[in-house]
Amino acid sequence: MATDYETIRVELTGDGIAHIVLNRPRVLNAINTTLMGEVTGVVSALQHDPAVRCFVLSGEGRAFSAGFDLKESAAVGQRTIADWRRVLEADFDFIMQFWDCPKPTISAIHGHCIGGGLELAIACDIAIAAEDAIFGEPEVRFGSGIVALVLPWMIGPKHAKDMLRTGNDRVGARRAAEIGLVTETVPAGEHVARALGKARESVAAAPLSVELT
Repeated sequence: MATDYETIRVELTGDGIAHIVLNRPRVLNAINTTLMGEVTGVVSALQHDPAVRCFVLSGEGRAFSAGFDLKESAAVGQRTIADWRRVLEADFDFIMQFWDCPKPTISAIHGHCIGGGLELAIACDIAIAAEDAIFGEPEVRFGSGIVALVLPWMIGPKHAKDMLRTGNDRVGARRAAEIGLVTETVPAGEHVARALGKARESVAAAPLSVELT
């Protein structure tokens, strides 16, 4: 596993937790191909490492993530249907690796958590949101679509349709907790500490039991 990264930081706490920090704060941690590759490399390398028992995912700066990097996508120019299929399959696999991970995954969310960033956060097993977190799926307002469509599995079809079909991107943390979008909310600035605390609770449990569960 590499130790020098362009778009993330990786902190191995020594007590079984791998903390991945999205580190593109100038663009609100927009997800580009470099970030996807670096995160996937870390998860792939550590998910079978017995020294790592839990992953925590957070964002540097003012936000968790503003979603996929649309500027990078636009710079590529015109794509064929086959090109788009490859891009969307890569985006889908990036998000769902946290859903499919054999070890617990916990997201620590603050600021904007939008589009693909929202899907990434809620693909984790547990989602801890600071009170300043703002959630949304604005894709339909820009003629785009939802990559992984995990929202209905989290909050049910009625709330999901309300968010997805209107492109609502102003859902506050309290409302997110009410509808089951996140596990719990904490005061602003305490999201990472709470996520690491939950990770330690998981690490303290029997590892095989946790994985099977």
